[in-house]
Order: sequence, then C-alpha cells, then structure tokens
Amino acid sequence: MKRASLVLIFAALVLIQAASCVALSDYQKGVLDGLSKGWSMAQKYDMAVGGDSASYNQAVPGYNSWIEAIFGRNESLMLKVLPGSRRIEAYAIGRTFTPVHSIDESWNQTNSLLPDPDASGLIGGYPAETYYSIGPALANF
Repeated sequence: MKRASLVLIFAALVLIQAASCVALSDYQKGVLDGLSKGWSMAQKYDMAVGGDSASYNQAVPGYNSWIEAIFGRNESLMLKVLPGSRRIEAYAIGRTFTPVHSIDESWNQTNSLLPDPDASGLIGGYPAETYYSIGPALANF
C-alpha cells in the first residue's frame, strides 16, 4: 500500500514534468531530475538487496559522477558498490540441539506466573485471550 502510493506520487511528478517542462524553473528541473535518479537507484538497490546486484553496481559510477558534478567530491553522498550476488543457500541443521538445563538434562520447564484458565476458558471471569493481553489492568476495574 505504501509502496503503491509512492509509485503513484512519482508517476504524477513525471507527468507534471512532461506536461509543464517549459514552465519549470532550473531549480525545479534539478529537483525533479534528482528525484527521478534517486528513485531509479532505489529500485536498483532494492533488486540488489534481493540478490541481483549487477544492475545496481553498473549504475553506481554514473550516479556518483552525476553527484560529483553537482556537489563536488563529497564521500558522504557517494554510493558504494555492493558485493557480488548472494546465492541463497538451502537451510540445513548442522548440529544436534542439547537440552537447556545441563544439570539435569531437561528442557526449560519454567513455570508461568500467569494463572491458567478454568474449564470454561475463563480467568477471573474474563476470556483467557483478553486476560493474557490486558490481564493486570483488569484487576483495577
């Protein structure tokens, strides 16, 4: 939902630019150019995080030279090339899990401090789900 609204806003900005490019000042053209280049790099970065960093890494030098032409050599504004594509590895269990308690070799058997529901599923007259979510506050009513 949030992403869709951003795409609609960006599309509206592009349409505004196309319709009234002559009417924009140099500052407005620069802002619009920066937004479109930034949006393009954000999309490429999103794909790079997903595992395909080739298009992002190819676009980084051009983006950095564009930034350098406007703002000068400022390392804080420059993007860095991401390491190569990450391969997704299959999940595998590599060891056997041991019990939590090494003294008696039993699993964690910590008792809960919350009361257990009765046969009808109520705790103090309230449904267990309600009591567990706001139980201590119910005692003040």
